[in-house]
Amino acid sequence: MSHPIDAAAAEFVRHAAESEQYARYLADLLVELIDVNTAGEGTIADIAARESRLFDIIERELSAGDADLRIERIPLDPAIAADPHYTVPLYALGPNGTPLPIERIYANRCNLVATADGGNMAGASGQPPVVLNAHVDVVPPWYASRREGDRIFGRGACDNKAQVAILLAQVRLLRELQAKLGRTARRPRVYQFVIDEETGGNGSLALASDPRWAGASVLVHEVTGLRPYCAHRGCVYYRCRLSTAGTPNLSAIEMFPLAVIAMENEGRRIREESNLPLFLPTHVQTNHGTLGGFGRACGAVCDHVAFEIAVQARANAERITMNLVQFLEDGVAEYVKLYGDKTRERDPATGKPKVARHFDVRVTPGPRFHLIRLDFYGKGGHMGALFECDNAITKAAYLLGFLLQIARKLPPVRIFPRLLDKPQDAPPADPREAVPTELWLQGGQGFTPAHRMEDVKTRLAAAARRGVERFCQMRRIPFDESMVQMSFDLLHNDAYADSPDSEPMQALKSAFAAVGQPWPEPVAWETSCDARLYHHRGCPVAIFGAGPLEAAHGSNEYVDIPEVQRALAISTLATWAMVG
Repeated sequence: MSHPIDAAAAEFVRHAAESEQYARYLADLLVELIDVNTAGEGTIADIAARESRLFDIIERELSAGDADLRIERIPLDPAIAADPHYTVPLYALGPNGTPLPIERIYANRCNLVATADGGNMAGASGQPPVVLNAHVDVVPPWYASRREGDRIFGRGACDNKAQVAILLAQVRLLRELQAKLGRTARRPRVYQFVIDEETGGNGSLALASDPRWAGASVLVHEVTGLRPYCAHRGCVYYRCRLSTAGTPNLSAIEMFPLAVIAMENEGRRIREESNLPLFLPTHVQTNHGTLGGFGRACGAVCDHVAFEIAVQARANAERITMNLVQFLEDGVAEYVKLYGDKTRERDPATGKPKVARHFDVRVTPGPRFHLIRLDFYGKGGHMGALFECDNAITKAAYLLGFLLQIARKLPPVRIFPRLLDKPQDAPPADPREAVPTELWLQGGQGFTPAHRMEDVKTRLAAAARRGVERFCQMRRIPFDESMVQMSFDLLHNDAYADSPDSEPMQALKSAFAAVGQPWPEPVAWETSCDARLYHHRGCPVAIFGAGPLEAAHGSNEYVDIPEVQRALAISTLATWAMVG
């Protein structure tokens, strides 16, 4: 177990981590790490090559920080495909949804592992090692870094390249600490830099299955905003195919609002049923990540979606615009009762309102059809910070569904909606021929240990079906089974809860005291990560790191270097409490 941190160690680490030298090191290194694209996009060979370039940087810094480290690049064992926690990455699905074999997915790919203080996994004290884990992959789309003072922007800035930088800096700092104190560690440290956390955790799954690290105390470095966690919610990603099933004069766009609203309502019921220690209502999130070509990922909150509606009516374009704006404003008034009004909340990254406006309406008059462009806006970010964000897909479901219901009550008006997710050279000659007969909706459902994952899947699928059945009743058309098909073949992370008294949590508590930081009340993390994989194998595990979860997965992802420095001090002292 952890030991009290002596004053000399605490003073040295705190001053070093807060120094200008380490601020420059962390900032420069973080920019270099961000600028290597490790998103799951492109071919498998492209992904492998980019991962290798990042590992070159990590290996360079590890060797410079501690020449005695034993560094390995460990391929992923294909046997993990038989593990129930194995997840087929989204980038490895073929056009028809068929996954590639694991041997092709992970050909020429690996995790990087560095062991400090000797290769004897039992250590001089006979205790198992301490594992420091951070993932190197990021969500797509990748974009490069930029710096504004102490704030670094870029894909992966906080999730999770800042945590990688912290561990690389920790190697240097612990080497300096041991030289200062004239002491060596009692237990080995194992630094694990893993791939594919964002797609389900296959990198950590391969390492957690390795008997060399059985029973290790594990500290998973993630974007926690300097808050320690010993539990996290579960999450399952869904894929929903909506189809008109050959029904004439019907757009799949018309079906999606009721499917989304039904899943939202079911998610609310799951939230109300979740009442466990460490977990809060905000741990249960229903997120719709992509609609057609809009949105970034199942686990990211969508910030924009646009539709074009062709209206066949005698009313003039100006009158239609006025009516539409009024209808949408009425709809917004109802929407914000459930989800809050993010136009009235400030974005900490910009100081501006989180959402500048809820929607835009543009009407292009025509002799037979008026073309109406509807843009719905939200605040993007990580699914785990859903309640701090504003999902444009959910908003569009409420507002567009409201409009479609009104339009059906106006006999002279016929509407033909389509998504605007693909560039168009010109509007279609006949909008009736441009409406989609199929639409893909993807997202995720968060849950706590109060619910089994399989039950969550069943309930979400039933909700989507109810939504489409209700749509068919409203349109007085027969329901067909092929109109809504749900699958759950992507990320499927269990919830987990460990004890606040576990060794890594107590080590963090000692580190907080050493730097004069108040210890927060233990709660579960609002999202999920690889910590569950070690917990399920009997390892005591905690989660800690720098950066705001709200910014992760967003279009303006960032981290502040002073916060990274504070995380470095706490992580280093917690590690020393366990190994020193």
